[in-house]
Amino acid sequence: MRRLILRRWILASVLAAGFAAVPGISVPSPAYYQRSKGSDGWEKRWPGPEWLDATAKRLDDARSTSQPGQDIEFLYSRAADLLERARTVRDNPFRSGRFLGATNALLDAGDRMLWSRKIDRGPQEQDYWDAGFVLQGCYFRIRQAGFFAPMSGEKNAEQFVTLSRSLYQQARGAYDSREFQRARLLGDASSFIVFALERIAQAVAPIPEYRMHK
Repeated sequence: MRRLILRRWILASVLAAGFAAVPGISVPSPAYYQRSKGSDGWEKRWPGPEWLDATAKRLDDARSTSQPGQDIEFLYSRAADLLERARTVRDNPFRSGRFLGATNALLDAGDRMLWSRKIDRGPQEQDYWDAGFVLQGCYFRIRQAGFFAPMSGEKNAEQFVTLSRSLYQQARGAYDSREFQRARLLGDASSFIVFALERIAQAVAPIPEYRMHK
């Protein structure tokens, strides 16, 4: 019994740690995942309704932004569709969690794009190395966009790829102008879009069947 409880606690901790990587989402305590006395166990409640509700509220708040621009409106529109897909497959925690992760990634990308417009423009001496390391990672990340796009089955996959590359080029331009904070924000936005494509591809991937051999 103790071993079974320990295994469940470890699994709950792993799930919580993995989902903590999605910004904007608060992770419940491991006690949330304990099996209830009824027939509805933790595996039927993850991602929990509070994650779906929190993401829905975040999307509503984002959409209330005045004049976000065509590119950000596109991200919000796709985020809304992905959130609905997460709700539709709630009985499958893996797929629902991946769709929810993609939703938040697109919202994160929109946030970074908006913030990049609000910061002070002009040369900056701080954050030189930080922005440089971020853009190195972004360069390799956007090269994965073309790989995940066809796997995702997204009807707008090419728009995701084009936008992620465009944001990276804008980030490089900002870096060359020594606008390091803006460069980092735009680089982050490009990476989040690729992250969303990766999560969608994982959500729609067929799950292989394993058979026991006698």
